[in-house]
Amino acid sequence: MADEIGTSAFPPARSEVTVCTDVVDGTVVLSIFGVIDAATATEVSAAVDEAVAEAPPALVIDLTGVTFLASVGMTILIKAKADVGAGTGFAVVAEGNATRRPLTLVGLDSELTLCLTRDEALRAVQA
Repeated sequence: MADEIGTSAFPPARSEVTVCTDVVDGTVVLSIFGVIDAATATEVSAAVDEAVAEAPPALVIDLTGVTFLASVGMTILIKAKADVGAGTGFAVVAEGNATRRPLTLVGLDSELTLCLTRDEALRAVQA
């Protein structure tokens, strides 16, 4: 039984993350896949900082592929919103237990524009 518990540990023993960048009608979309925790925060934060440095008219962070979102990931989202500034569209795609639920539980749904799909987020930031 100990082996079964060990193999189903969550988050995984080795945290991995991938960040892909797309531009859709001028909006920068960062799609993140994997785990956002202390081990991957530097990589995710660097990708977000790079996108913000480009001064896009809008930024969407798509967490659809995220399997675990630690508090450090939530901090990255809040910092990103602050860094883009009031004149830049900003939205987060979050659905399900791994992303939307923790963001809602800590009250960040009142601070961030949360969308269920990438298309919804694109419409929100371009409105």
